[in-house]
Amino acid sequence: MFIFHCTGTNGGEAQIRIQALDWTQQGEVQFACNDDGLACLLLQGCRSDIGGYFNLLAGCKPVYVEQWLHYLEEAGKLKQVSCQVLQAGEPEYARRALPEDGELQGLLELVYQVGGFNRLQIARYLKLRQKPSALATRYSKPELERYRLLNEVICRLMRLKRPDGAPSPDR
Repeated sequence: MFIFHCTGTNGGEAQIRIQALDWTQQGEVQFACNDDGLACLLLQGCRSDIGGYFNLLAGCKPVYVEQWLHYLEEAGKLKQVSCQVLQAGEPEYARRALPEDGELQGLLELVYQVGGFNRLQIARYLKLRQKPSALATRYSKPELERYRLLNEVICRLMRLKRPDGAPSPDR
């Protein structure tokens, strides 16, 4: 998960969270902002060197968001930009990246078991994910696809979670 924090010139703050395993993988976006002007600035005319114009809320790649935010910072429209990358191998990952829900965190642990993932493998992949050349030489195409599928499963679990936290009605 990639978490971008930015502060506008008038003090407003925004957070953009993208559920993706690496910088070049498109992921689901969560957006929160406490200032309407800052929200409009961040969501209108999004562009990056790599991807051209993009729709931030429709789901995008972290590399696009990083370039967009740094462009706004260099143009003097943002006061501060930072990015934090949460890694699935970290002990705090489930608590910080997923909603506080014991069932969802339990499902994530089961997915790791069923997929044959262990913390060491995930940590090793996450260390290399920012270096595409290292990924290409260390992992085969099927292995890379396996990690991307893991990310997709995590995203789908998060989408299945009911927003109100209520249990699903029995059918």
